[in-house]
Amino acid sequence: MKILQWAQAACIDFLILNLFLTIVSLPILVAWGLPLSWLSPLGNLIFSPFLSIFLLLSTLAFFCEVLHIPHAALDYLLEKITALWQALLHLAPANSYIGFSSAAFYMLSLICVITMMLLMLPQLRAARMRLGALSILFLCTLTVLKAVQPAQLTTTLPCFKKEMELIRSDNQTMLIDRGALCERANPASWVQYHLVPDLIRATGSLRIDHLIIPRPTIRALEAAAALMQHADVQHLYYPTIEGEMSGSHRFAFAKFYAIGKGKGVALIRVSRERTLRVGNMGVHIVPEQKIQYRDVMFAPLAIHKAIA
Repeated sequence: MKILQWAQAACIDFLILNLFLTIVSLPILVAWGLPLSWLSPLGNLIFSPFLSIFLLLSTLAFFCEVLHIPHAALDYLLEKITALWQALLHLAPANSYIGFSSAAFYMLSLICVITMMLLMLPQLRAARMRLGALSILFLCTLTVLKAVQPAQLTTTLPCFKKEMELIRSDNQTMLIDRGALCERANPASWVQYHLVPDLIRATGSLRIDHLIIPRPTIRALEAAAALMQHADVQHLYYPTIEGEMSGSHRFAFAKFYAIGKGKGVALIRVSRERTLRVGNMGVHIVPEQKIQYRDVMFAPLAIHKAIA
């Protein structure tokens, strides 16, 4: 009986700690354009023993190396633990993340202030009362942050002298490359650490209903592949490519195509005019005159401005 009471008390304390850390870290996540995972409490519960075992084995392997003691078995265990942890991370569904658009500084500061004041109330000394109060505060905070997200938006996400055009209406998002995907020497890194956070700050979501790539160059394909990995892309449009790709272009396209199919993205080749709409807004896609790029030819897509 005492064991059950201890386990129940430990579980409540664990939930209180996770709720507190989640709430006070929300302003940082929102400001940096990082998503919140619904699986954070479960991840924290699993990560602690993994980290303890990993640090123990790493320390033993280090001292074995210093003392010239064979440690192949420790290296093997470290590799297996790392592989198991990575496998567990890949089990998380894509819809386990929730993003929030940028909010006013005073609103983000108020979240931390209210949380601290709540825990200092003498009426909430009991663990169950604290858990209930933090749960209500957490749900209210999520509701308010989601309520301030823009329902309709037309803006640009810059990258040096180029940009990505963003159109959002009726909870649908369209992202159009205006040359930004070809600007960076390492497009995958830029997508993960700049474009995706900018997208979350602007829309409060990782979902992209329509992604348009007018020029399927090597960098554009690498960036699009990274975007499909780190965001929830539904449809991707690119020009029809004629000819046999070779070298790095072929490798980039193969990776782009494999990731798209693996993520369930509808990869759509555009060879004639078409109109795409998100809510009451839309764009007109027109293939231009074909150009030569390396060993292939394609017709770059001209994207007309959003129409009502």
